[in-house]
Amino acid sequence: MSSILLIVGLIGIFSGIPIAVALGLGSIVSILLVPGLPLEVIPQRMMVNVDSFPMMAIPFYILAGEIMSSGGVSRRLVNFASALVGHLRAGLAMVGIVSSVIFAGISGSAAADTSAIGSILIPSMVKKGYDKGFVAALQACAGALGPIIPPSLVMVIYGSITGISVASLFIGGIIPGLLIGAGLMLITYIVAGKFNYKGEKRVNFKEFIRVLRESILALFLPVIIIGGIVLGIFTPTEAGVIATVYAFVVSIFIYKELKIKDIPKIVLNASINTASILFIVAAASVASWIFANDRFADSIVKLLGMVSGNYYVTLFLIILFVLLVGTVVETVAAAILLIPVLFPVGQALGMNPIHYGVVIVIALVFAGITPPVGVLLYITSSIAKASFSETLKWLPPFLAVCLIVLFASAYIPQLVTFLPNLLIH
Repeated sequence: MSSILLIVGLIGIFSGIPIAVALGLGSIVSILLVPGLPLEVIPQRMMVNVDSFPMMAIPFYILAGEIMSSGGVSRRLVNFASALVGHLRAGLAMVGIVSSVIFAGISGSAAADTSAIGSILIPSMVKKGYDKGFVAALQACAGALGPIIPPSLVMVIYGSITGISVASLFIGGIIPGLLIGAGLMLITYIVAGKFNYKGEKRVNFKEFIRVLRESILALFLPVIIIGGIVLGIFTPTEAGVIATVYAFVVSIFIYKELKIKDIPKIVLNASINTASILFIVAAASVASWIFANDRFADSIVKLLGMVSGNYYVTLFLIILFVLLVGTVVETVAAAILLIPVLFPVGQALGMNPIHYGVVIVIALVFAGITPPVGVLLYITSSIAKASFSETLKWLPPFLAVCLIVLFASAYIPQLVTFLPNLLIH
């Protein structure tokens, strides 16, 4: 069944059919060709991964992100980042990176992070004379921090499938995420020297305190989410509910930038985004069941063992495989398809499950930046009004930073495991 599913699914994907539909068609054809296997299996398997407590986090984090984008929270985060690093060389670009790091601690979504911060800063950077392709490529990579720094929708999916602690996965992504942010700032600083991208006017101490006071409630939200999870006050799913309620109260009653009449539109947008993600999850769940039924993971383990018995080479091949699949399959779908297949491989290698999970998630996220999927590049290119080729020209140095941190995290496990071992008991 697996070979038929792969052939039909790939034909559908390369034909431009939506990923969920392509996987669904591949699954239906595969099951029809197996005597005695009823089609009722499809709706049953579609519900298995969707109908779980960890998956309930997805709509809440998406709704929280929508409320914050519309309620002035993201703008205040940008203002704080501007007061903090705006005076540095390429100040606005630095602000974009720092803002993305902070917003990643709230939204859990790369698309939400990219859209919220990019829509505020990219037009300003272009107006200031920054190269359109440069700002689009940079903000796409910075926005990808959304699923790496906690909370993370992709890590929720990983934990739901494998039974691994979502809280530990969340905490494991902090150091790699911060390293990627620092690396992007370094590359930006170097490029700024060549193209003379100057910083903004440095704010005085009094102005900084004013901005801090205005943004303190927005900054407090990531602290509530991460702190509450670490201290065991609430689960990652419950943290999504807390984030939504907090963003709602702050945006309506304190910032007063969100009106009650705006809520239906925000809920509708969040519902559409949630439905599209969960539809992909449901369709990919059927495909992953087919792979599991065919013992596809065992075949991968045997193949990797034949290619190389070396731990480090095998790990490199796994990451390379994830990167290749992630360039042609949307991140969420790739996660549902690959995690059931690759998790047993990690167990066979004897890898720490938290370390392995975070590495796989980072690889999936950054594979999704590159074409032909490249969703984040399309978002930022559209905002910057840059051609796709202009953006692609600037992608390599930023993507190189992301890949360096990915492989460093893979081969130096302590980068991932240090904080979970320290904080999660």
